Amino acid sequence: MPKAFFHNPKYRDMSVNARYLYMIFTLRMTESQNKGWIDDDGNMYIIYSDEDLMKECTANLVQ
Repeated sequence: MPKAFFHNPKYRDMSVNARYLYMIFTLRMTESQNKGWIDDDGNMYIIYSDEDLMKECTANLVQ
């Protein structure tokens, strides 16, 4: 998790849940890179169903 989340006042009001989701999505980007999931514009993307995301979070973070 970026240190900026803890030290930069810009992120002071960022919830713990948002920080956790950032971490989950960042980890998923590694998988996207390995699988070559890149669109026509060169942007890497992730695939995550709502169900899989909720299982990953093990809590109702998405409200």
